[in-house]
Amino acid sequence: MGVVSSSFVSEGASPSDQKMRVVIIGGGPGGLFTAWQLQAKAGVACEITVFESNNRVGGKIVSREMPGIGPYEAGVAEIYDYSRIGPDPLRRLIVNELGLDIKTLSGGPCVLGGKIALKPEDLAQHFGQEAADEAIAFRKKCTEMLTPRGYYLSIAETDNEHPWRDITGAELLNTEIRSDAARRYVRAMAHSDVAAPPYHTDGLTFLKNAVMDLDGYMDIFSVVGGNEQIIDKLEEELDAQVRMNAHVRAVQPLADGTYRVEVDAEGFLENHIADFVVVALPLSAMACVTWRSDRLQRVIDDHIAYFDRPGHYLRATLAFKRPFWRDHLPADWWMSDAFDGCCIYDESARNNLERYGMLAFLIAGNAALSLANESDERIEQMCLDALPASLGDARDHFIEGRIHRWMASVNAIPGGKRVRRRIENHLPDPEHLPGVLIVGDYLFDSTLNGVMDSADAASDIIVGETLKRRRDRRSAAPAALPDAAPTEKANLVDVLAQFIPADLMTDIMRIVWDLPQGARILNFGSMSGSLVGALRALGYDAWGVEHDPVAHAATPQDLAKFNLLVEGGKLPFPDRDFFAVIDTGLYRLPTDGIDRAVRDLGRVTRHGLFLGSLTLDLSIDVIERYDLMKGAEFLGSRWDWSERLYPVGFTHALLESPRLDTAWARAQEAGAGHGHWFEDIEAILYCFFALAQPAVGAANAGEAHRERAL
Repeated sequence: MGVVSSSFVSEGASPSDQKMRVVIIGGGPGGLFTAWQLQAKAGVACEITVFESNNRVGGKIVSREMPGIGPYEAGVAEIYDYSRIGPDPLRRLIVNELGLDIKTLSGGPCVLGGKIALKPEDLAQHFGQEAADEAIAFRKKCTEMLTPRGYYLSIAETDNEHPWRDITGAELLNTEIRSDAARRYVRAMAHSDVAAPPYHTDGLTFLKNAVMDLDGYMDIFSVVGGNEQIIDKLEEELDAQVRMNAHVRAVQPLADGTYRVEVDAEGFLENHIADFVVVALPLSAMACVTWRSDRLQRVIDDHIAYFDRPGHYLRATLAFKRPFWRDHLPADWWMSDAFDGCCIYDESARNNLERYGMLAFLIAGNAALSLANESDERIEQMCLDALPASLGDARDHFIEGRIHRWMASVNAIPGGKRVRRRIENHLPDPEHLPGVLIVGDYLFDSTLNGVMDSADAASDIIVGETLKRRRDRRSAAPAALPDAAPTEKANLVDVLAQFIPADLMTDIMRIVWDLPQGARILNFGSMSGSLVGALRALGYDAWGVEHDPVAHAATPQDLAKFNLLVEGGKLPFPDRDFFAVIDTGLYRLPTDGIDRAVRDLGRVTRHGLFLGSLTLDLSIDVIERYDLMKGAEFLGSRWDWSERLYPVGFTHALLESPRLDTAWARAQEAGAGHGHWFEDIEAILYCFFALAQPAVGAANAGEAHRERAL
């Protein structure tokens, strides 16, 4: 298959071997996930230093223990599990790579006005049939307004077209629900997840938090023995230098494109020079750094202004002599209308505390803010009072409590009021400050899953910029490029064929789209037509189009009729002329022409598109050994490409489909795995796109955004 070993830096000294110095400000989940992702993607090409101002890393992931009783979560209480819908990178990291045991948490009851409703139908017993009917109807409406597939793919530009995006959560409740009891029920069920009152968030954010508890959208879990083990294991795996008690005082752009980072390390001032600075701080903490450049200061100010909608949490964990509530509330968690809506976790259900019981109250929003200055004892008493009377007097069982305050720790409208492409959020000034990146859970959904996605985005950008700089250095010093075998200088179409021969490609297309024998297939960016010829040899009516005359010039005479040179403008084919499209050329188009080409490909296909363009998801060794950066105009991840495909109406063909496993199994038979074009099952998902319906008004959504030209 021509698969090479995964090593970013080739043997022998050359200008391309110079390590990129990466400074990460913040040792919370965002900083550590970024270091881990960058280490996995870039290997030894980056020298990573993490600066954390506190004496511990991990940020909001905090597990503590009550002596003689057992562990509890003082910070992040739950982790979302999307694996029933599609690939879940965070779950894969925790379970497969870090080897941690997890426990799925189930729940759903609600305590409303002191009455226990195990499910919405139970509202009829306490508040009348109308309340139950209204709550059930609203939940059904929510599933119509946001499907599990849409939930999985949310925080994309298409969110901006959702009809509930431009109303508040309060307006949504008042418009959609007439029954006061049903409205209070829905509000209580969602409030602790939103972490803000309904009038401080928008309708779409409220909707996303309302469907979380419905079957089919997601599961939740925690790590047995404490979520902080995620941090402990990550620290063990990281080769990065992690500096604690190291407060970053200032960041200054320098004339040569690098950055000076001033660090107060336990009273001693240090200066570090970095090629990239990743800001992985809460928005409030960004104000504690001096940005030594008017432009950099404006960039940070604009970023904060766009996203600064703080949500608050307060966690009150109470230990009891026994779990006296379980006869009435047999669940790992339930909601209550106390404190304007809070979630109560049975901590003794996630960890074996033997005879003891433990409840954790997750108080959110303005209620948490108002209680922040109350004494621990006062908060503990208020929590005891909030338990329903039917459970008996909780004080008879109470042993002790712990209070943890997390003010401004999440975001009331994660992703921003208007969702932007992820490159704009993570690289706010690509032209003037290409080495300043921002990572945060608030850029997605204010969860650990979101900060994992954010770290993925930032690390992709750094790897892409690193590849670009290494390419430029090699161009400036061609003698330094290690000798490569002639086959290693092949074009992308030929390289792709080494990993995915035409018969494998058509086998997977048959799994994905029921590709019939003899189907009409278009190869966009066909170069000299080798894939066109291979497909025609298998009996398919394959055609190719290539925009580069030099790449097209080597087309064999017998393929000249089928491999066309189209240097610009509309493709010379009628609408829906092809069963499917195989792309191997979008990445070689000028940046401002990609969106137009994507729309044209959407016009000529009936079923979908295989994304075969160069992406940052490929093995770095493959990209450099085969010199695939040559001719690249745009370099992004498959996620970046997805953002270009969504507005036209493309969506993931294999999401929520049992065919994904079948396609992955076929790819594995052909050698898929580490170092392959299909490195994992997620690669299959993000390569095959089905043509659905374009988002209303989104066809031109991407053309106004700033992009990095290569």
